[in-house]
Amino acid sequence: MSATVSRSLNHVVRLFKRILSQPPQVPPTVSWLLEHRIARAGQSALTNGRTPTASLYRMYEYLVIGFTIGLRTEIEFFFNQPSWAVSAIPDPQDADPQRYAILSVLPYYLCKAFNRLIERGLPRGSPAIIAGDEVERELRARPIVLEEEPEWVLKVPSLAETLVIPRRQGEDPEEKYISERFRSKNIIVEEPHVLFV
Repeated sequence: MSATVSRSLNHVVRLFKRILSQPPQVPPTVSWLLEHRIARAGQSALTNGRTPTASLYRMYEYLVIGFTIGLRTEIEFFFNQPSWAVSAIPDPQDADPQRYAILSVLPYYLCKAFNRLIERGLPRGSPAIIAGDEVERELRARPIVLEEEPEWVLKVPSLAETLVIPRRQGEDPEEKYISERFRSKNIIVEEPHVLFV
């Protein structure tokens, strides 16, 4: 291989590494999403990328606009990336306090959804279709490895002012359905529907 071709290949490899390591495009603020929630309903999230952080930002968008199907689909997508341990989600260090507080709660819900399946014998990386007793026995024989939240979520402060994320139709959240985990960050939102399968 010539030196020129080798340099070109090295340049391309460095370029791809730089692109893949870049954080996702910063998504809209909570206020922008709430202002545009009707137009955004049923739409794909604005955040692109195939990284744990990009996926977390898409969950944030879906939660704020009240798009439950989008949120659950994104959670299922994350589940099907077995190399993405929840505890290894990098700290996004988001400069927007509202967005950062929401992002810090979402790993709790990933653990809740994933550990429910793992405890039932469906580990991450399982085939989409489990055909036959032999495959089922093999899955149940795997060691149970539960997901844990990343350490950075503990250092994210609660919001100074209460943030209320209304229900999908714009009504205030019902007290009996408010998420205690989000409330601990001074965010009033109904418990998200995160369980799938």
